Amino acid sequence: MARQTLDFLSSLDKEVLLADGAKSTVWLEQGLSPANSVEQNLSNPENVIKLHLEYIEAGARIIETNTFRANRLQLARFGLADEQRAINTAGVEIAKEAIKRSGQRNVFIAGSVGPLGALVKPYGNITLAELGAIYQEQIQILYEAGIDILMIESHPSLLEALEAVRAARTLDTRPIIAQMTFLEEGLSKFGDEPRRALEALAAADADVVGVNCAIGPHHMYNLLVDFLKSTNLRVSVQPNAGQPQLISGRQIYLTAPDYLQEYAKLFVEAGVNIIGGCCGTTPEHIQAMAKVVTGQRPRHSIVQVSVQEQLTISSSQTQMRYVLQEKLGREFVTTIEVDAPPGLNYRPHIEQVQQLMSLGVDAIQITDNPKARVRMSSIAFAHLVQIETGIEVVLHFTCRDRNLLAIQSELMGAAALGVRWILALTGDPSSVGELPAATSVFDVNSAGLVRILHGLNQGVTLAGTDISIPANFHIGASVNPAAPNLETEIDKLKEKIDSGVDFAQTQPVFDLELLKRFADKTSHLNIPILVGLMPLRDPRHAEFLHHEVPGTKIPDWIRKRLTSAKPSELLDESVAIASQLLAGIKSCFPGVHILVNENTKIVERLLAQ
Repeated sequence: MARQTLDFLSSLDKEVLLADGAKSTVWLEQGLSPANSVEQNLSNPENVIKLHLEYIEAGARIIETNTFRANRLQLARFGLADEQRAINTAGVEIAKEAIKRSGQRNVFIAGSVGPLGALVKPYGNITLAELGAIYQEQIQILYEAGIDILMIESHPSLLEALEAVRAARTLDTRPIIAQMTFLEEGLSKFGDEPRRALEALAAADADVVGVNCAIGPHHMYNLLVDFLKSTNLRVSVQPNAGQPQLISGRQIYLTAPDYLQEYAKLFVEAGVNIIGGCCGTTPEHIQAMAKVVTGQRPRHSIVQVSVQEQLTISSSQTQMRYVLQEKLGREFVTTIEVDAPPGLNYRPHIEQVQQLMSLGVDAIQITDNPKARVRMSSIAFAHLVQIETGIEVVLHFTCRDRNLLAIQSELMGAAALGVRWILALTGDPSSVGELPAATSVFDVNSAGLVRILHGLNQGVTLAGTDISIPANFHIGASVNPAAPNLETEIDKLKEKIDSGVDFAQTQPVFDLELLKRFADKTSHLNIPILVGLMPLRDPRHAEFLHHEVPGTKIPDWIRKRLTSAKPSELLDESVAIASQLLAGIKSCFPGVHILVNENTKIVERLLAQ
């Protein structure tokens, strides 16, 4: 035992170690379910050995046992609770056999322990004592089977991750790697801040702390780069291969190995001690990362606003300017997206809108809790924007959070408050957001929402109840110019037009040739289409969108121009590219929808031209 502890930790102080990549997503590609994936430790061990060998041959120095879901609660869902000892023991023996066959002597076996898949009180019914006991059961089996390291990973809650570390420390002194998952905005699903969480795990006696899963390398790097500059802790990272794209009902990861290789180099330079991959990564990704990781030495050895001010609302109502209503379909219109505030202090957001108005923006688009993150009610904020600035608002309205009753009630409330432009969207599922226990409703999708809006415009609810005054909504729908099957996408838009849609809006478009094809395909439609435009900050922003955001491809000419630009020339180049895209949009379509994305300088320069 002492030899293993000394060997692993001393290795970390001498070199950056490469861990393996995903297992479950590889096996999902083979048609296996999560239950099949873990059960094959017993039924098909050769398949597990084969994947371990591929990772070892790719250069991995740490391989994780196929036991991520092998705790009592997770196995019970698969009807495998009685096989807990057999599955965990086999997982370790399989890893040992793979190392033996590889002929390598410097590969460490990490016993993989994932979250329990159940909520702890007060969110759920499990007590901390029960939580610790369940972790101890699995971890004891892994220790007895002969793991070198314990890998506690993918935990969205600091409370649960700490209990797992504590449970392990009551059993053994072998090294512990403790990793949590965080969202793009920088917090875990339970609101844990990265620095505090990782330092707490280290204080609980985890030897290595880090981040894995949930996000790709771009967001993970941004999340950790400042922390890495100011810590002496040993740190591990295992990013996903970007964001998955839903293709034929399956989540497919499309991020290329060379993209992860670039970020592996950045992570090493920033000071990580362990780097590997999580969901969507394959032996090919690990092999690419090995080229820049193997042999590298590590850097680490071991204004406040009062509530009263926030709630103060202007007593005077600004005169409304119905520019969008007057111009759309007649003149080129410019709209810009703004998120509702994440708290009660909405004043900075109003000031942002006023600044945009001074640049000549015709309307503001307000999102509806994008990516399932909690923000102020979009309807309330839309009303505040209209009464305090006088600019028209296009309200993004999703089906995620509301049942049929709430959808109709809130839409009537929006109409009563004067919010009449509605972009009908299905919405991101709650599971991607900060509250994993929140329920996604989805009584209807965006097409059903369009029919409800049309009915309210006719003066009736979905049940046929008279609402006395027609709502008079302007109804919008989304359309994807880059859809794999554009004909099908346009047919769906036609159906929405037949149901009452007045205008459409696209995701950001970066390919001018694609834009022209889309214009030709939609020229017969009798509705105005606003095309999305997202100014690009820098080469890394462009590479992130290209590799990690499903359905987004940045043409080579844009990426090359940003990469070739000197730092002092980058703003000018970004503005020039955005201007070129805007000119292409103006030549084909009657309006643009700009996603600011904190690129205020670019937008100011762009609109000032």
